[in-house]
Parts: sequence; structure tokens; C-alpha cells
Amino acid sequence: MNYKSWIEHAKSQVAQQAGDVQSVQWLVMDVLGWSRMDLILNESTTIPTHIEEKLNIGLNQLMNHVPVQYIVGHAAFYGRSFKVNENVLIPRPETEEVVAHFLKEVPTSGTVADIGTGSGVLAVTIKAEKPQLQVYASDISTKAIDVAKDNAKSHHTAIQFIVGEGLKPYIEAGIMLDGLISNPPYISDNERDVMDTSVIQYEPHIALFAENNGYAVYEQIFQDLPKVMRHGAPVVLEIGYQQGDDLKQLLFTYHPHITAHVHQDINKNERILSFTWFKQ
Repeated sequence: MNYKSWIEHAKSQVAQQAGDVQSVQWLVMDVLGWSRMDLILNESTTIPTHIEEKLNIGLNQLMNHVPVQYIVGHAAFYGRSFKVNENVLIPRPETEEVVAHFLKEVPTSGTVADIGTGSGVLAVTIKAEKPQLQVYASDISTKAIDVAKDNAKSHHTAIQFIVGEGLKPYIEAGIMLDGLISNPPYISDNERDVMDTSVIQYEPHIALFAENNGYAVYEQIFQDLPKVMRHGAPVVLEIGYQQGDDLKQLLFTYHPHITAHVHQDINKNERILSFTWFKQ
């Protein structure tokens, strides 16, 4: 069997299980270390037996809705490759826009923090793009922090990691911030029924769901901002596409002197909440 025939067969099998058929090509390219052009040039090549065995193992996982990123062990983000496993969320393209927005707002030097860092893609990207910044990254999951540390090491970025909830560890350590970014859990429990099977079955729920209809972590952050933010510091948060107005109102409840802005992503969904912290 050649690669073209195997891919067509695999896509058919995955489609029957309502899976992501595009993941099939990614699986092949990753197993072989190929680019998309390599795949096109070699589609008529007969697959060696040992390679076909590896591909079939991956196909069985895809048919069971295991995300291809977990199968191959890494995901692309902002032009870099990051280690991922079942202890961290798979980074999404929309989150790249959150980072890009933060990089435009944050100063070239100072201290910034990534709250709920997960795999560390935000913190590592920020440090790589603006190496003069002192970057902290925190998460309540020690297993997620372990993954983030591996990613920081592989990208040669010096990041200070903290285990803790929200801004609490920064308050306890007396760390003041010149910028804050976060992609916190923001999905309500009542949305489980409309989510992809692969997300529900394999991605860590602690990084997906939040109490108070998805607003609990935001509210905790808003409450603690005065204790850690320096005057003029930017705050950039990834949000659910229907949460913008509610979060602006929630922020106003705690800090009526702050004006927040909601920004659309490339798909015209409202996915970024940003504001500048000012002391009263």
C-alpha cells in the first residue's frame, strides 16, 4: 500500500467515527518527519512495514478520538513546537492572537505573569519574543508545570515557575507586575453536551471548566488585581466568545475606573478582553 491509499483509507475510517479527518495527514507527516510537500512528493511510495505499523497504531487512537497532538506528543504555536500531553490543554490558533495582542501592549522590559500557564506556550512565546522581560508562569497543576518547564528548557527561555491558584502566589511573594496575560478555564459545566468528544474525553477538565458559569477565575483575578498590578500595566485575557459584555460588567463592578475593551479574533468572534490597570 502506498501513502496516498493509506491516507484515503484512514480518512474514511476516522470519518465513520465522526473524527477529525485532517488529523490523518498530520499523523503521517509527524511519524515520518515530513513537510506537506514531502507528503505530496511521496504519496505513490510504498509504505515500509514498520512505518505502516506505527501509522496503524496512531490511526486506532484517532478513531478513539485521541487528539493527534497527544498522539504525536507536540503541537505548533506561534511558529514553534511545544510538548503536550494529557496534563495540559492543546494550544489553539485563537490563543496566538491573544499573545500577539499582549506583545503589542506590554513594555520591552519589566515583570509579567502568565496565569494558568498549562503547557507554557504563552510564557515561553512572550519570553522568546521579548527576552528582556522577566516572565513568571503559574498553574495550580504541578503536572502542567512540569510540561511547561520542559517547553521552557527546549526553547532556551528562562522563566520563573510558581505553583498556585490565580494571583495568590504573587501576592504572597510580593511580586508586582508590569503586565498580565491569562487563558484561564472559562467553560460552564452546562456546555459539556455541545463540546467535541475528544476534548471531553482527553483534555484536562481542570483547565477547561470553571464555576459560576465559567466566570469564577476571572472574578478571582479581578478581585486581586490591586494587590499585584503596577500603574499602567496591560491586562490581556482570553475569553469565551459570548462572555465579553458580562466580563466588562464584572470588571466594572470591582473597578469602575477601568475601561475594558473586547476584541474579535480572525473569525470575528469576541475572544480577547484587554484593559490597562490604573490605580485610583
